Amino acid sequence: MVKSTKRVKSKKTSKANKPKKSSRELSEIDITKHYLVPKHIILSEEEKKELSEKYKLSLSDLPKIKISDPALKNLNAKPGDLVKIIRNNPWIGEEIYYRVVVED
Repeated sequence: MVKSTKRVKSKKTSKANKPKKSSRELSEIDITKHYLVPKHIILSEEEKKELSEKYKLSLSDLPKIKISDPALKNLNAKPGDLVKIIRNNPWIGEEIYYRVVVED
């Protein structure tokens, strides 16, 4: 018995049929409005101090986030800022993470 070597082509939509977005249109998209992007907040100097005292941490102990991260685009973040990230987890509820803004 000989097995057939023909492959069945899947009916995928062609990328050629989709309209392409210009770089200007792509730069105008605000990803922070997407439901999967967690909320990002820059903490004040007072909040940074409270956090470091509460958890006995320095900024160098915390994970980093690059200033070029798209989620920081509209926040006007500067290197050294501390960002609070609030993620909604369907099983646990609200989760809070902290990141220090660094240069690229």
